Amino acid sequence: MDSSMFKEWVLNQFIPNVICSPNLSKSSKIVVIMDNASYHSVKLDKPPTKSSNKTVMQEYLTKCNIAFDPKFTKKDLWDLIQPTISPDTPIKYEIDYILKQHGIDVLRLPPYHCQYNAIELAWAHCKRYYNQNIHEYTEDKNRVTHLWLEALNNFDSQMWKNSIRHCEELILADWHKEMGNFPLDNIPPVIISLADSDTDETDDDERVTDDDVAEIEGDGDAMSVEFPQATTSLQGTTSNLLLFLIAVIILTFIVL
Repeated sequence: MDSSMFKEWVLNQFIPNVICSPNLSKSSKIVVIMDNASYHSVKLDKPPTKSSNKTVMQEYLTKCNIAFDPKFTKKDLWDLIQPTISPDTPIKYEIDYILKQHGIDVLRLPPYHCQYNAIELAWAHCKRYYNQNIHEYTEDKNRVTHLWLEALNNFDSQMWKNSIRHCEELILADWHKEMGNFPLDNIPPVIISLADSDTDETDDDERVTDDDVAEIEGDGDAMSVEFPQATTSLQGTTSNLLLFLIAVIILTFIVL
């Protein structure tokens, strides 16, 4: 997967299918929970670095309406660029902007906390289903496609609810581990500046255990840990989502 492939999928498959979903009303709130893999995180108006070539530097200065002499060296150009770069400038992501244009918000997980994303449990279940049943499709030339479709259809709405509940329990357990009984309400905002990285965040299910998958495949009757103000749906209210985001960001700030 790369950023161009991901962008194409979002534009041509994800957005049309989500917007046209019969389960959504006009008042529905759509939120995408996303990790920080590099192909999810292409930045808009990303400034050049000191090692960028002259053409990139010149294009950036032109876009910023900053005059420069075409004969300037890279050092001269960099001296003009540096004052435009501030650590307090909010990061704008291309995919977030695209989704926002269609009324879809993005909630980004803290780096390296993919266990808070319910989709990892869905992915783990489907992979396990595939591995357990692939031998039954030995005579089918399209066995891989057919079995993956079967695995996806096997993950039902109850499993999704169980996955949401399981992730909420993990978040709450980590919160109490780090913060004790500190309340989740009235938390002041925390701003964390993360350095750029060319390394993809590990977003596979390596932190999802067999016990985790077994839990979501159950009948959903297990006792659910109460998670004050947390959303149990991707269509939660804005205030609930903000509270969730503040909680996990503060947790990451403390751990790091």
